[in-house]
Amino acid sequence: MSEKIIDTAEQTAEAAPKTAKKKPAAPKKVADTGGFCVYLGPTMMGVIQRGTIYRGGRKEVLDTLAPVIEQHPLIASLVVSDETLPADRIKVKTPGNLLYVNYHKLAKGMK
Repeated sequence: MSEKIIDTAEQTAEAAPKTAKKKPAAPKKVADTGGFCVYLGPTMMGVIQRGTIYRGGRKEVLDTLAPVIEQHPLIASLVVSDETLPADRIKVKTPGNLLYVNYHKLAKGMK
């Protein structure tokens, strides 16, 4: 009877390392989910509103906004992805970079 118990214990010990060798699930990347984009330019009544959030990658969002971008091409440069949003929010307010220049060009064109 003790032999059967040992055999069962050996089988369990053999099975344990096999289950322990399973690979952990790969972490999801933000790019796989599509992310989001935000428009950081000035509000243009009837066209686009500052701070609007769009689902999807930048390319998808720009395709969606194609009719608006056709009328106002600078809008495309002010649509930023979720990955660059924190830095770009500061750049829009800081003189000496393209986002700041494009924001003000677009704002002047509205008037």
